[in-house]
Amino acid sequence: MPNKLKIYALSDATGELVHQLTKDVIQQFPDIDFDITRIPKLDRKEKIDKCLEQAAKEKAVVIFTLVSFELREYLRNQAEKHSLIAIDVMGPTLDTFSSVLEKSPAATPGIQYKMTQSYFKRTEAVEYSVKHDDGLGLDTLELTDILILGISRTSKTPLSIYLAYHGYRAANIPLVKGIPLPQVVNDIPNKKIVGLTIDPRKLATIRTARLKKLGRPETESYANLAKIQDEVKYALNLFKQLKVPVIDVTGRAIEETASEIIYLLNLG
Repeated sequence: MPNKLKIYALSDATGELVHQLTKDVIQQFPDIDFDITRIPKLDRKEKIDKCLEQAAKEKAVVIFTLVSFELREYLRNQAEKHSLIAIDVMGPTLDTFSSVLEKSPAATPGIQYKMTQSYFKRTEAVEYSVKHDDGLGLDTLELTDILILGISRTSKTPLSIYLAYHGYRAANIPLVKGIPLPQVVNDIPNKKIVGLTIDPRKLATIRTARLKKLGRPETESYANLAKIQDEVKYALNLFKQLKVPVIDVTGRAIEETASEIIYLLNLG
């Protein structure tokens, strides 16, 4: 068994997918030393020939993603001539779907990379939003795509996570009368900020239910209607000063509010 293995990760696009897959696989063999050479844009037979000649000299294992049936067949045949082990990552999956759907694939290089990029974008956005929930992460607040402001229980957190799942880095900061907004908010363009408001009576009901769930007295000022009315008025005045759009979340689903945010901030 070799203690070092040379691998050529080949693709007709960026090579991101096959390179990441190769790294994931080799992590399962911690005793072996691997050397991965990533070669993208193999869109012509001449490029494949040159690549396989070098791989043969280094006695490398070849792993590849090519969407073109012609180039996949060519690479497999040439690899066999060079006595190379060649692993086709995408071919069997494309062929199976083609058979099931009774339709030929588009053979467009890079589609899988776009899908991977979309996945990583959403993952990064969710991670960002979790770290910037409820006023956290102020040191990197300037990286946000959307900053949501609102008093307690106006759906700031679920909105942030929902927007993050759709690829937007969303941060949220709670508004508390008597506590000024963090200074860094002044550095965020108001075209990235949205304010949330709600009917005070509806919010009183929501907060009362919250207190009950926590086992706390329902008579706490947190759920007091007069106090909530004062909070809502304070928030609306602040939004007016900041010159940011305001969304009334009363009776709205998270998806509906998120769509409105995307529209108001011209992100769609």
